[in-house]
Amino acid sequence: MTLSLQNQGESITAFNNSEKEKKLKEAFSKLKEEMNDHLDAINENTNEIGSTNEYMAQLEEMINKLNERLDDVEMKVSKLSGKKISIAEDYKNIVLNGKEEEIFFILYSRTGDLIDSKEISRTLGITEESARKYIASMIGKGIPVVRKYFDEKTFFVLDPDFRNLQAKENIVKLKRK
Repeated sequence: MTLSLQNQGESITAFNNSEKEKKLKEAFSKLKEEMNDHLDAINENTNEIGSTNEYMAQLEEMINKLNERLDDVEMKVSKLSGKKISIAEDYKNIVLNGKEEEIFFILYSRTGDLIDSKEISRTLGITEESARKYIASMIGKGIPVVRKYFDEKTFFVLDPDFRNLQAKENIVKLKRK
């Protein structure tokens, strides 16, 4: 009788082990399925983010083109009305930080030649994105930087009237000599 109880105990233990393995396999199978679902969701989100970034880039390009057109319209209106939009009084309180001043000097010294953010970034040892941000900041402070678009690239030039005004009246107090 002892022998038969011992055999029954071993068979119960073997049964419990196989049952545990089965439950463990099921748990891992569920976990794998959930992880695959999460991976699919992440991939879908990544695709959506990529599409959104492309759309945002297209919108930014459209906004830049509209800004260029508005600049052109503003210049034409000022010429037709005979009224100068850019007068020295409008620029008296412009203060540029170090990098903005360096970019201003690059634009000023180009005497009307177009330059892109890539060339500015290489000249100053900064990223193209930083160069674009500094230019946007300068425009926000009232420096009339004109944007031109060729072959999906944006080029910059200092407004010629402002450049002449800067040469005559030193509106933007440059620290460079």
